[in-house]
Amino acid sequence: MEAVRGEAASLWGDQGELRWSMERLADESLDRAGVELDPRGFLIGFPLDESGAVLIEPERNAFDVEPLAGLLARADALFAERRRTTCPAFCPEARSVQAGAPHPADEEWHPEHYLTALLEGCRRQVLLEALDTAARFDDRRLFVGMSVVVDDHRVFPVLAVSSEPWAELPKLSTTTIDGFAAAACFPEAVIDDVLRAASHELDRKHPVSLIGIDAGAVLRSAADTFVNGCASRAGQEFALGLRDALDAVSAQTYEGRASLGTLVLAQPGHGAVRCDVAFEHEVAVSVPRAFRKALEMTGPGFELLCDGRKVYGLGTLEDSYDPAGERCFTVRVVGNGSWELWHATTPFLRVDNGQPTLPRDLVDADTFVHTVRRVFPEATDQHANILWDMAQACIRQQHGTMLVVHPDARAEGERLLPQAYTVEPTRLGPNAFHALTKIDGAVLVSPEGHCHAVGVILDGAATGTGDISRGARYNSAIRYLAGRGKGSMVIIVSEDGRIDILPQLARRMRRSTIERVVQQLVKAAHEGHDYEKFARLDARATQFEFYLDAEQCEAVNDARETVEQRRWAEERVRMQVVPIAPHPAMDDSYFVTPEQ
Repeated sequence: MEAVRGEAASLWGDQGELRWSMERLADESLDRAGVELDPRGFLIGFPLDESGAVLIEPERNAFDVEPLAGLLARADALFAERRRTTCPAFCPEARSVQAGAPHPADEEWHPEHYLTALLEGCRRQVLLEALDTAARFDDRRLFVGMSVVVDDHRVFPVLAVSSEPWAELPKLSTTTIDGFAAAACFPEAVIDDVLRAASHELDRKHPVSLIGIDAGAVLRSAADTFVNGCASRAGQEFALGLRDALDAVSAQTYEGRASLGTLVLAQPGHGAVRCDVAFEHEVAVSVPRAFRKALEMTGPGFELLCDGRKVYGLGTLEDSYDPAGERCFTVRVVGNGSWELWHATTPFLRVDNGQPTLPRDLVDADTFVHTVRRVFPEATDQHANILWDMAQACIRQQHGTMLVVHPDARAEGERLLPQAYTVEPTRLGPNAFHALTKIDGAVLVSPEGHCHAVGVILDGAATGTGDISRGARYNSAIRYLAGRGKGSMVIIVSEDGRIDILPQLARRMRRSTIERVVQQLVKAAHEGHDYEKFARLDARATQFEFYLDAEQCEAVNDARETVEQRRWAEERVRMQVVPIAPHPAMDDSYFVTPEQ
């Protein structure tokens, strides 16, 4: 094979648009899944006759082509080796030549579709290993999709995501099931489904320029894939339909009550699963009403036991369970239409009204303390810790509640009379806190953690800054903070377990990170005519506009204007550029020192 770069346009002509469509679909899907991985797309074509060049779209010298030479032959050799290992009876010499006398090893044969999948897995593995060597970047994690023959090339879709945020994602350690790859986390399932959609478009008689599927469909399919993978890890051989069943049961009510309960996903007889009540007639999870009725029997330490298709009893997952085996999972139905999939102490997936995402951290301690110090400059570390304990108490409530921290809580409690019950200033213990949050309204405390009022009904006029998708508790807090409650802090726990801390302050960043983003944008503006590259860097700069000082804003404005003037001179088309200016709320407190 000639190991030189050919013209990418020789693939089929519209490969650039298809690759861009794949990249945009991955970006939107991962963003809606709750993770920023900044995906980059590639199409890599290998000539079937092995005499031409390896073609890579886009042509940005992202890879050396020399390590890719002879890849298909290497994949065939790996397949032959695995075929001999996994199904030796497939070899012709192992078959009986006597008509009507099956060879004893016939039962070990694998169907043709298994062998086809095994060969494709070998191709993807060999290409992934070669790309890791060929990549001219070291800050991305590569994923390879199924190949498709397009004209005279075998074409693979490839996605590369940022390695740093990828490394921070919780993942399962079991990455193969029955010899085939299994997504280790929900975002990986999303990436796999985007690549699968790209392969489907490549498999058309004439590949189109756009992938005909939206991010919502990708997320639902990826949730199916990941949930079924967890059920398979737990031992279910026919893992299908569990995600649909969980969506349906979480949306069902029982005598007007919302769905709440826990399900243990494990096979009967697992040593770490204690079965207290065994059902003689198992309940199919595909029957929502029966499934919901069974869920009503659960409580603390008394969960439904499910094998992925049927509920077979009530019991619990004991502390003796070894998470390293990854054979048991838990599903927590946390509210109407909301459920979460956990392994041991780690949440891997959350679904709200059919929309799957990564579970958000309930409350991050660093973010909480940072917010306390920003809102209340006089607060000490001791005060922040006291408020943190109260926030944790909010989270443990089985119903929605709200904690308001006000700099002058006594005066505010008196102002809100008679819409509140004022109390003698005191620090609430767990039992008192639980009792006083049973009634409607918020708990009003000082930055020192002293409670001054309960059952507080917040006031405030509509400001146009709320969120129509959120409930009355969240939007009343928004109105309150925009009015008489300005300078306060509010912790909101929704009935579905969602946690919000208001005001939402921008995270702290390193100055070097912001400066690097600006420098990359300016460099791309003066390098040449790669508008796609500039658009990516510009989108990243837009994410950090809040942090830019006057000089950086001017540099970004000049870079954008330079590109648009060039675009106008070349194509008589330009984008409207709205100049940016420093944000009035930005100050040095949003930057971290190098030591941090």
